[in-house]
Amino acid sequence: MDEVAHPGNPRRRRDGSTLSRVRSISRAIHIMRAFSPERRHLTLAEIVRATGLDAGTTRRILVTLKDESIVRQDDNTGTYCLSLDMLQIAGAVPEGNSLRELTESRLMRLARDTGATVFLSILRNNSAICLARYHGESAVQVRWWSVGGKLPLNCGAGPKVLLAHMPEVQRKSFLDSNLTQLTAKSVIDASILQRELDDIRETGWAITHDDVAVGLSALAIPLRNADGDILAAVSVGGLTAQIAGEGSPRCLNDLLRCGEDLATLVRSISPASIPTE
Repeated sequence: MDEVAHPGNPRRRRDGSTLSRVRSISRAIHIMRAFSPERRHLTLAEIVRATGLDAGTTRRILVTLKDESIVRQDDNTGTYCLSLDMLQIAGAVPEGNSLRELTESRLMRLARDTGATVFLSILRNNSAICLARYHGESAVQVRWWSVGGKLPLNCGAGPKVLLAHMPEVQRKSFLDSNLTQLTAKSVIDASILQRELDDIRETGWAITHDDVAVGLSALAIPLRNADGDILAAVSVGGLTAQIAGEGSPRCLNDLLRCGEDLATLVRSISPASIPTE
């Protein structure tokens, strides 16, 4: 049953879909979403442009969020940023936690064994979202993709693995869209990208060079449950010399062994429990 009796509205739904919305809360969330790992500090004008709200409304909401310690304002520059209290709130988010917690120990060992940076990424709204990141002991650590950050599906090994295993209709729709170019090596030709995706499905892994940041390479495999469903992508990233090798990539055997170990840990996880929107 998803409906309950209620005075004046005997068929009100439990999920709240029949209730009116609180517009001020929606606006506050739009403002918080204006911030990102690439845009940590924003002026009032930049927030207005990002949200489409008028300056007066935006400033009133920012003042309220500041009073609640959700955002803070730099006394010298006047710019706004999210506060550390947001980390406490984010720590209470359950989505994806089971997958992250189940894989954490093994992914940390992969980072130690390879010296590279290890990423666990999931598909959401035609983007790859970094669910977890673990650094190895390399002097150069890959910090381009922070936890919660997104990458276009045509850039990077992990994103391409997720794209390669998307349902065909959804994948075709993405290939028909305007593909993002992060560097000169990013593949934005749909026919070339399609051939790469075919190779990824055939070999079971992806390798990319310079398409997210020049000088960096990444290697990735899909993470599947017992039914063969794709849950996420596991990737290692670092300097090209650290990842690439003559013949097979340097970290491939370590990554494949990690994938086999992880498959036993996540065998019972359903794709429905992984955030997709």
